[in-house]
Amino acid sequence: MRKRFCDFQPVARRSYPQHEARHPWLTRLLNTYHISDTATRADLARENARRGAAPACASGCSACCVGQVIPVSAFEVLGLFWFVAEMLAGDARCIVRANLRARLRSCLPEADGAQSGLAACPFLAQGMCAVYPVRPFICRQHHVYGRACTVGENLRQNRPGDIFNTAHDCARAMAAEYLPLFGVAEEDIDWRFESGYVAERSRDLHSLPLWNIITHMDAAALRRMNRNA
Repeated sequence: MRKRFCDFQPVARRSYPQHEARHPWLTRLLNTYHISDTATRADLARENARRGAAPACASGCSACCVGQVIPVSAFEVLGLFWFVAEMLAGDARCIVRANLRARLRSCLPEADGAQSGLAACPFLAQGMCAVYPVRPFICRQHHVYGRACTVGENLRQNRPGDIFNTAHDCARAMAAEYLPLFGVAEEDIDWRFESGYVAERSRDLHSLPLWNIITHMDAAALRRMNRNA
């Protein structure tokens, strides 16, 4: 029988019962994020002890959110669409909407040139991640020790020893939970995992038409208005 979870002290799993009832895929996505987060906490505790220091990453640090390739799979993107449309509120919602509209304008035929190579993640709001509960796997598992990185810095070239990626030991457990979303049968999970099934189907977040989220934001707002009418 496949072991589905790792032997680490678990962290609290984020739960959205009403939304998970409406969106069956959401439960598996959140379960997989939970496995990743639990493993990451354990991995960082061990690495901190080995190095005698904590990662340079901290709240308000957003250099890695600018000018970087962010590989995402289909259900990670779907989670972003859901969270922004149905959960995001207040100033963060307004800022993300403005970011998405700016992204759309930059891609129109009359726009002067292509998007900047240092494009910021559109979900960055006042230096903070507006979609933190459903941030992609790469954002959960990539950590930097030593000094904080700077915008545009090539860490792999300049100081690869400061990079620490987590959750490797739980990759199979994550695959067991996540791959069925793609229609992968249980008996095929192991070889699909070994073949890099998800990575082959991932794309850079910046290459996607994320401005379509605005339509979902408007639809979700209209549904709330109708329910409250």
